[in-house]
Amino acid sequence: MDGFHDIHCHLIPGVDDGSESIEESLAALRREYEEGVCRVICTPHIAPGETDAAACQERQFGLLKKAVSESNLAGRIELNMGNEIYGATSAVPSLKEGRIHTLAGGHYILVEFAPPESFRHIEETFRSLLNSGYLPIAAHIERYECLRKPDALARLEELGVCFQVNTATVTGSALARETRWVRGLLREERIHFLGTDSHGMHYRPPRMREAAAWVEKHCGAEYAEKLLRKNPERVLRDEII
Repeated sequence: MDGFHDIHCHLIPGVDDGSESIEESLAALRREYEEGVCRVICTPHIAPGETDAAACQERQFGLLKKAVSESNLAGRIELNMGNEIYGATSAVPSLKEGRIHTLAGGHYILVEFAPPESFRHIEETFRSLLNSGYLPIAAHIERYECLRKPDALARLEELGVCFQVNTATVTGSALARETRWVRGLLREERIHFLGTDSHGMHYRPPRMREAAAWVEKHCGAEYAEKLLRKNPERVLRDEII
C-alpha cells in the first residue's frame, strides 16, 4: 500500500530543530517518497510568543517548494504548510491573525505539550481551542504520562480531540512501555493519524512503510487506510473526521 500522508514533520530548512538545509530537506523528501508518502504537511515548531516565526517559515517553505519543483520530486510529492504549536490557550489570537499556521489552511491544528504537563492543563487548552472553532490534533500522545490514566483519552475524545502517534513508536521494541501502549490503542482503533515527526536526515529520518505494515497486519487494511489516507485527506479538505 502506497499513497501515504505524513501530517507531522520538520522538513522546512533552517526554521527550527529540523532540517538544516535545502539539500537535507530534499534528501528527506526523497526518503518520504521512497517510503510511500505522496503528501506531506510540514509542521515546524512554533509558540504563541514567536511573532516573527511565521513569516520566516513561509519564506523558507516557498524556497523548499521551488526546489522540489525543480527536482526529480516534481509531481511526485505534494507539500502543505502547518505548524506544531506548543500548547497554550494564548495561541488563539496568533491563529486568528495568521501568525501561527493551521494544517493546510483549514481548521485543524497540531498541538504539543511538555511531556510532564498536567491533564487539567491539556484538557483546558483543547477545550479553549475547540470553543474558538479549531480542530485540535494532539501530537505524539505517547509522550504524555497523564494521558495513560483511566478515562483521560476518553475525556479528550468526547471533546472532539484527535490523536497522532509517531511511526517510530509503533515500530519500537515490544518491551518498550510507550510502544506497548500505542499498539494497544491502535488495536482498539483509537488513533487517528500516524506521523514520522522527522527532523530531516540527521535526526529521525522519515520512516512510514514499517509502521503502515504493522497496522495493516495487526489492525486490518481498512483501519490502515483510514490512518494513512482517509483521515489526512479529510484534514486537507477541512472536513470533520
